[in-house]
Amino acid sequence: MWINLAVVVVLLGYLLLSIANKLVAATAQRRTEIAALRLVGTTPRQIRAMMRREAAVIAAAALVSGLLLSAVPLALLGQGFLGRPWPAGPAWLLPAVAATVVLTSYLTIELPTRHALRTPPADALRTP
Repeated sequence: MWINLAVVVVLLGYLLLSIANKLVAATAQRRTEIAALRLVGTTPRQIRAMMRREAAVIAAAALVSGLLLSAVPLALLGQGFLGRPWPAGPAWLLPAVAATVVLTSYLTIELPTRHALRTPPADALRTP
């Protein structure tokens, strides 16, 4: 049982790392967009607020789709193995997963945005 749990944790960690890497890369590629916004008068605070809202939308979409995609298989497995439609396990697991998704979404968008805002807008537009 412990080996199976360790394998699942490692695989989920790898999945989380790859998703975080994709979000960081996608946000870093938007540095010209951020520079253009700064040149037309958008303040860094407004850009950070916009990116935080985008992170919230991404986190909400991930949570809703993950919950919807996992609800039916978990209900069927729970009914088949336990005789009830909800799975066995600790109650804290769902909020912990939700907090991890939200934190990952926030950090992987906020940190590259702050880095892009440190670069002068003219320099960011000049660099391909």
